Amino acid sequence: MRYYIAIIIIFISGEMFGQHFLNGVIVGYNRRDVNICSQFGDESKLVETVKTDQNGEFVFSINQQAVGLYRIYLDTQDYFDLIYNNEDIEIRTKIENPQYNMEILKSKENTQLYTYIIDNYISDYKIDVLDQLKDIYPDGRFRNKVELELRKEIKNKNKNLEKVIKQNPNSFAGRYLKYFRELAVPSKFNDYEKSEFLKKNYLSNYKFNDLTLLNSNAYTTVVLNYFKLYRSNNPEVYYTAAREILDYIFFEDPKIFNFILEYILSGFESLGLDEQAAKLSVEFGDLCSDGSDNLKMRIKSNTDLSVGKKAPDFSAVSIAGKHYTLSEMKTDYTLIIFWATWCEHCKVTMPRLAAASNIFKEAKMDIIAISIDSDEQVLREFLKENQMPWDVICEYKGWDGEIVLDYAIFATPTMYIVDKELNIIAKPYNEERLYNELERILTK
Repeated sequence: MRYYIAIIIIFISGEMFGQHFLNGVIVGYNRRDVNICSQFGDESKLVETVKTDQNGEFVFSINQQAVGLYRIYLDTQDYFDLIYNNEDIEIRTKIENPQYNMEILKSKENTQLYTYIIDNYISDYKIDVLDQLKDIYPDGRFRNKVELELRKEIKNKNKNLEKVIKQNPNSFAGRYLKYFRELAVPSKFNDYEKSEFLKKNYLSNYKFNDLTLLNSNAYTTVVLNYFKLYRSNNPEVYYTAAREILDYIFFEDPKIFNFILEYILSGFESLGLDEQAAKLSVEFGDLCSDGSDNLKMRIKSNTDLSVGKKAPDFSAVSIAGKHYTLSEMKTDYTLIIFWATWCEHCKVTMPRLAAASNIFKEAKMDIIAISIDSDEQVLREFLKENQMPWDVICEYKGWDGEIVLDYAIFATPTMYIVDKELNIIAKPYNEERLYNELERILTK
């Protein structure tokens, strides 16, 4: 009896102090982790992990979180989206395809959102299939029929979308869904004319003036879809597309501009478009004086520390007590890798590099690992359990270490390859790019 009274008091207190809860049931997902993540563009940031009970039920106190889109990941790699906008949320779904099987039991925002998501599920599938058929049948009467069906499906999608938005156009869901409109193309255009029409008119179909939508993937969806219009093997084509986007939003709120610039730079870096990322950083970097530290470091990395520039020299004492100076390297090349014990990707990468030590020796390349850890005991315990065949340096200042700042490190792992003259010859984004550089050095 006391237990039930306590529960009642908790919920009454929650109502009094404006607390809100996410109550969920995931059928078939019993005693398993539910990872609740905030969305900042396409980046998911873990807020909290809760566990379902024997019935697949879970509760999360959501009142301390910002208004926006949240992505809930299951351990099956499936996920579903929910909007939090200062209201309680109650849902029920299944482990199989949780987004499509979603029932919103309580929440106006999510009722509006899922009215569109569920109704649109089949529509999006049809549009994808019809797009593929267009590629398979480039001309002929069947192609014409496919085109007709595709235009009809896009029209139906937009019609259903507008109907849902009109339920409450000022809600977060209503504003968010506007960024999923399909741009209708005149039927009389050929493929080239359609492509040019979309490039010219696509961006004007959307506005970039709502700060709250930064807590969602609305803007990144539009940007990514715009880049898809420029399919090319020429990196300069994507640079031109990026400039079009940044020029279009030039006079919008600086936070939105900085957010989209960082998103584009991150994408370019992951694709190996370092030269194009550097040019964008030079052209637009001066506008980001009030940008995040992460963006400032990214711009510095693309300008002051681009391939061909000089790497900052440094001297330090390694964890083993050895004095190390970069400019006194004994090998032809040095791989500088910034990592941390808390970086899951690093925990995978570092042992692989250690196992491949013979390849580095063959390429006459040394490795110096610079840890971004701040806790000396944690780092030393990690190194006891994970032996590394190279020097490890740590300033124990986290992201504020002098070497870390000199090299504009904003993510881990980050790698630089430098030669004896301290010229930066490569900045491999991942292991695959690193081994490509090793192969290039070995064949040279």
